[in-house]
Amino acid sequence: MAEAQQIESLIAALDQSVKAGVAYFRGPGSHTTVTVGRWEARHVLCHLVWWHQVTAEGIESVNKGGAPYRIYASVDEMNARAAGRQAGLSIEQLAQRVEQHQASLAQAARACADPNATVLVMGDGSGRSVVQRLEAMTAHWNEHVKELQTLSAA
Repeated sequence: MAEAQQIESLIAALDQSVKAGVAYFRGPGSHTTVTVGRWEARHVLCHLVWWHQVTAEGIESVNKGGAPYRIYASVDEMNARAAGRQAGLSIEQLAQRVEQHQASLAQAARACADPNATVLVMGDGSGRSVVQRLEAMTAHWNEHVKELQTLSAA
């Protein structure tokens, strides 16, 4: 029972972060010219969408008795690939995708029998659980959106 409450709380926090982030990307983020390193806001959204997708896929696979989603490259390489794969999509298309992935991810997380099960294996072989992914994704969304907003206000 406590695990289900924890998952619900983590899903709610991620939902809030994603909604606020999507509102930013659809609004001021759709026309900002600031960059984070070499990435424009659109590139940031691309990699956030991709991590949502692979996390949902990893949880769904484990729920069905399969293997966690495995990353075979560094996080930086995967982020660059994510941005490249989605290069032709508009901010609106990316926002719609992340909303769909968020719904899938929430459903899969709620259905997961063990929230501490490894659902994502990183390039270095270390594993991430449902709980760890939900916490990390919430923080990641908040950090990126805040950074873009701060840079835009400067």
